[in-house]
Amino acid sequence: MPKIHSTLLACLLAGLGAQAPAQTPVNSIQLGVAGVDFNAKSRDMTGPAGTTPPGIRADVRDKTVFAFVYDRRIDGPWSVTFQGGLPPVLKLKAAGTAAALGGIGSVRAWFPAVMGTYTWDAGPAFALHAGAGLHYTFFTDGTTNAVYDGAFGGTSSRARFSSSLGPIIKLGGTWSIDHRWFLDLSYSKYWIKTTATVTTATPGVGDIERKVKVRTSPDVLALTVGYRF
Repeated sequence: MPKIHSTLLACLLAGLGAQAPAQTPVNSIQLGVAGVDFNAKSRDMTGPAGTTPPGIRADVRDKTVFAFVYDRRIDGPWSVTFQGGLPPVLKLKAAGTAAALGGIGSVRAWFPAVMGTYTWDAGPAFALHAGAGLHYTFFTDGTTNAVYDGAFGGTSSRARFSSSLGPIIKLGGTWSIDHRWFLDLSYSKYWIKTTATVTTATPGVGDIERKVKVRTSPDVLALTVGYRF
């Protein structure tokens, strides 16, 4: 009788194991670093007549940022990818006829993006992915420094930057370390445009508002460590 019970128990456990196979993890989260080459181009700064010399432009210094990626599998090779990172403080510098001024201020950039991504196997431990979607980039904490204020005869300035909604594309590859952990190397391209509006308190005149339009097409190369779940 004990032998029969043991046999039944073994069969029951085997049946349960067959009904509940281990699930293959399909979603993932990634953390790492990304180098950003901004490729910034600006138009000449504009302002009230007689207050702004011609040819003054703006530029952005390249930056290394902390990157974050969340990938949610939808169906088969298709997934939705959310991409962003720790908002970096970007250093602004003068360009054009004012290039000699050097650094003129800073601004914090936020750059969340969402993409549709297609992934395919390229080997036993390798996979490639390609995605496209939209980013929404906005800016906070815009400031100028004494160099900028002094160049325009002001005592202080406040700066604001318009937000930007635009396309993003991404290409990359992953190398699986094991069932869950992997490394990912990717290239992303953003298209961003913003208008910086700087209001300078000027003795004897009052506030003077100047604007400069900036277009950037950042190239972003990221290396991340990923975990599937």
